[in-house]
Amino acid sequence: MAKEDLIEGLRYALSRGDTLEKAMMTFYNAGYPKEDIEGAAYYLQSPQMPGTFQNPSPVKPVAASSNQPQQPIPNVSPPVQYMQPPQAMQNVSSYGPRPRSSGKAVTIILVFMLVFLLGILITVFLFRDKLSELLSGLL
Repeated sequence: MAKEDLIEGLRYALSRGDTLEKAMMTFYNAGYPKEDIEGAAYYLQSPQMPGTFQNPSPVKPVAASSNQPQQPIPNVSPPVQYMQPPQAMQNVSSYGPRPRSSGKAVTIILVFMLVFLLGILITVFLFRDKLSELLSGLL
């Protein structure tokens, strides 16, 4: 299962000393789905459910002797384990959009400069004869 390898990968990264967020970003950059990564991280952070009840040693029957009355074995049931209700899934990462920078203003300024320079280039081509006469008169 894909989530099992994510869980093991996150455990390995944590054992090497990486932070959970760094390990999650590594898997995210590798192309794993964000939901699977967050699910694996949630699994690692949630308290593990206790195992099922196992009888540590089976009871061996005692051979009944003819002179002792047999006593009934008390009915011992395993302790009841209550499951905790599932907790709301927490976001352990911030995969939101990147912070907006002043890129929009820079783009507008660059477009304005491009239009201005294209206007100068077109003017030079249209009036090249008059510009060459003007420049030769100055020299």
